Amino acid sequence: MIKKKHLHSTMPFYLLFIAGIVDAIGFIHLKNGLFISFMSGNTTHVGILLTSGNTPQAWHYIGVIVLFVLGAAVGEAIAIANKPFYRSMIMALVTLVLSATLFVEPIAKPIVTNFFLSFAMGIQNIALRLTIEKSTALTYVTGFLVNTGRSIAMLFMGEGDRSTFFRHFSLWLSIFLGAIAGTQVMDYSFRYALLVPIILSLIATVILFWTHEIADD
Repeated sequence: MIKKKHLHSTMPFYLLFIAGIVDAIGFIHLKNGLFISFMSGNTTHVGILLTSGNTPQAWHYIGVIVLFVLGAAVGEAIAIANKPFYRSMIMALVTLVLSATLFVEPIAKPIVTNFFLSFAMGIQNIALRLTIEKSTALTYVTGFLVNTGRSIAMLFMGEGDRSTFFRHFSLWLSIFLGAIAGTQVMDYSFRYALLVPIILSLIATVILFWTHEIADD
């Protein structure tokens, strides 16, 4: 059980690494500044595009945002209906959606591919929704940076501890390193690159099934 708890505690970092890979793959694939899981940036882009009269492109961003939200809704529904195995079932679905993207990519426009990727990342956000912070979504990078800043302040004021600082910083670092990895694999091809998060998500599915009895924090 101790080994399972230790392994389970590393999963937020692992899933953030996967999210960073997928975000980089989608960003490079579309080549127009659209993010797969960074909805703050996409929301800002929607406002800019609508104001500048570029409504057709704005709909691309709106579509990604909507599918991300729908993915989160589907993930939450699975979590409610399938305790205690919800985490592994969610990651199994993420793996399935990412795999389906491999078949969609050759026959559809790039934006459709990104719709699939965004839907998958919305689902993944629920996999460990309570193991990072009860109010922080998995890919909410701004939240990790804010908490890192707060931890620094508390350390200086003598009210914090280093472990909290390193945890928040490491959460941010995980998605950062994932983005680097995603950029590297895109040097080959989209289909080759997407195999990486598919395999990593499948591994996550197995691990989360094995650690299913570990309760949310």
